[in-house]
Amino acid sequence: MNFKQLEYFSAVAEAKSISMAARKLHVAQPPVSRQISMLEDELGVCLFLRNNKGIELTEAGRCLYEQSQQMFQNLRMMADSVRDVGAGVRGQLKIGIIYSNIPVVMDHLREFHEQYPQVELYIRLGAPTDLLDDLNRGKLHVLFLRSQTEEVSGLREKVLGEDPLELVMTADTDPAPGENSVPIQALKGVPMCLLRSDDLWGYSNHLINECERKGVSANIVCQCYDTPMAMQMVQAGFGVSFLPRSIVGTHPNSDIYAKPIEGIHSKSYPVLVWSDDIYYASCVKQFIAMARATDWNA
Repeated sequence: MNFKQLEYFSAVAEAKSISMAARKLHVAQPPVSRQISMLEDELGVCLFLRNNKGIELTEAGRCLYEQSQQMFQNLRMMADSVRDVGAGVRGQLKIGIIYSNIPVVMDHLREFHEQYPQVELYIRLGAPTDLLDDLNRGKLHVLFLRSQTEEVSGLREKVLGEDPLELVMTADTDPAPGENSVPIQALKGVPMCLLRSDDLWGYSNHLINECERKGVSANIVCQCYDTPMAMQMVQAGFGVSFLPRSIVGTHPNSDIYAKPIEGIHSKSYPVLVWSDDIYYASCVKQFIAMARATDWNA
């Protein structure tokens, strides 16, 4: 068993397809199949079950995959450690960010980059569950998420500030033109482009419940899978949305703006998430230390 075999095996396990794994590895399909067969022969086990939908890991395959991921993570940590010793604060800082946090973290990223210009920033935008999975697998170092109803087991969090939930709109969809806030009664009949009802943060359900308490039926014209889509629908004039106020910063040159809804004082809390169970290179430790010491204002 060698490194190449484990690399090919992991690629197939993640892609659930030998052909897709080969494309990702930039090699032909036959060498990948051959390495997998050699690995199975050497170990004396079947690593994959092949069916009409593709291939799935066997129990033995899952065991090998988990241990190989730990090995790859150890190799990455070893490389980071050597770079630190040989060149001071260098290396790569891998950050996961959800869309709504982009305006919140940009100033901090700029400050860090000015102090450590030789640290390469790898930034991934994604869904919370995907980012958390990559953090646990060592593919990301830190995450910028939003506070959840339950703490993530085994991870550390630093609340970065308060971000009020407000009505996001354009001048054409503003239910209270010329006013600094929107009376909840003014939402009657107003088209709304909200996040789907099972959204992780519960923004939409909160707004709908508050409207119902005041006798206002929410006019939902679109349920959006994620925040970027909700913002696109708002910008296109389909209706208003209910999101953290800082989200307006993701469209700096647009006519999108936000107003508070009278009687609704809900807030969202951007958080920095990391793990104490993983070895971090100096540049990652410096980033976490700076973020923890910063007085954040959303």
